[in-house]
Parts: sequence; structure tokens; C-alpha cells
Amino acid sequence: MYKIATLFSQAASFPQYAALYNARLAEILDSLDMEALGSAAEKIDKARETGKSLYLMGNGGSAAIAAHLVNDLVAGAYIENAANFRVFSLSDNVATVTALANDSGYESLFSRQLKVQLQPGDVVMALSVSGNSPNIIEGLEYARSTGNTTIGLCGFTGGKMIGLCDIALLAETTLDEYGPVEDVFSIVCHILSGYLSMKLGKQLHH
Repeated sequence: MYKIATLFSQAASFPQYAALYNARLAEILDSLDMEALGSAAEKIDKARETGKSLYLMGNGGSAAIAAHLVNDLVAGAYIENAANFRVFSLSDNVATVTALANDSGYESLFSRQLKVQLQPGDVVMALSVSGNSPNIIEGLEYARSTGNTTIGLCGFTGGKMIGLCDIALLAETTLDEYGPVEDVFSIVCHILSGYLSMKLGKQLHH
């Protein structure tokens, strides 16, 4: 069954489709394991407290969400003279991304960067709707081989990556729900960044 196709077939108008989509998104959000999300928040905050880094991996829309989380934690949560968040998206440097994709193959995009950047105590977080992107899998495998904590946000059935994450948050969906899964990723990242920012002492209002 394909849920988005079903919602479209049930809707007689755009407003009705939007309402059905919103209801489905709420259903997926309600099914999330908030204990797992809490564990992820604790790991990310511990990395901040100890001067360690969070490295993010994502392709396409997930890369955009990863970049947004960097913004929210590095710029949004910043407090003068505090132990601030060190967060990096491995998709963001276009020159590095294109060089590695061209020279080493796209599947090695993240693992090659982690081999240079990753230090003991750092955390690696992957975002993948399918959970099967080869570069995500290779990056997680490398992070686990070095003993670093791995966190995963995934959709559909979790794919191969769910077994490579110390902490996994699964938005379980049918195979055409790319939009809702990426919506969940965005909301989850806003929950994380908002909570961690306020825990650090940053107010979210201006």
C-alpha cells in the first residue's frame, strides 16, 4: 500500500488533501519513540559539554535539514563564553563534496570526511528516508568501527542503517511517504535544537 497515493485518491479537493496529509503527519509523529529522541538529545548535549563535535550526514532533502540543524545549534543556540555546540554537516562544502564524489565515488562521500575529521567522543548523526543510501551506510560503518556514537533518523522500515545506529528514531511509513518523513525529520530537529538551546540557557525569543 502507498499511503500518499491513497490520500490523494480519497481527496476531492486540495484543502481536503491537505487536511488528510496533516492528519497522517500527526499520526506518524505520535508513533515516534520519544525515549530514543531523549537519548539522542543527551548524547548531543554531552558532546557539547565535553568539547566534542556532532557530524551530520544526509542526501537531498535530508542534507537540507542537516544544514538547518547546524544553523539552529551553531548560530541559534550560541551564548557568549559558553560551551557551545560544535556541529558540522558533511554535505555542505560543495568543493569537498564534488571532489570526493568525482575522485572516490559518491558512496565514500561521508566516510572519507569522517576519516579525516572524526575524533574520540564525537557523535555521528545520519538522516535518510530509505535508510539504505550507500554513503550513509558506509559513513555509519566507519563511525561504529572507531567506537563513536551513531544516531539515525530514518523512515519507511529503517533500512540497513537502523542496525548501525546506537540510537535510532524510526518514522515508520509506506514507501511513497518521502514528504511526511522529511517533515518529521524537520520537526524532530526543531524539537532537539529548541530543547538543547533552552537547556544551555538561550531564550528563543528576540
